[in-house]
Amino acid sequence: MNIRELMGKATAAVEFMYDKQAIIKRHEAIEKPNGADGMDWVIKHENLPCRLSITTLNNTDQGVANIVQHDEKLFLSSSYDVLAGDVVIVDGVEYESAKKPFVYVSHQEVLLIYKGYA
Repeated sequence: MNIRELMGKATAAVEFMYDKQAIIKRHEAIEKPNGADGMDWVIKHENLPCRLSITTLNNTDQGVANIVQHDEKLFLSSSYDVLAGDVVIVDGVEYESAKKPFVYVSHQEVLLIYKGYA
């Protein structure tokens, strides 16, 4: 048995810990009802089981407005495609951008950035 087969068997155990749901949206070309071309956010995946982990937390940056910024890591199944620039909504919270995911046999990790104002 090689490591890929062993990690493949661990997938069910990893996914057992997913306690949240995500929506993945992607900016794509669309055709408007009047026939014109345009761009819009299109939902690519819905109700994806996932888990979040906070990696960096900056409470506030003083300036014109108090900005709250934290980076989070999203864990989800490796069978879904996530691209850099996708918008990820987890339990109603929207993240500004998704960086290139790290894809493993048993799961994938996507670095997310949340920015809000205090």
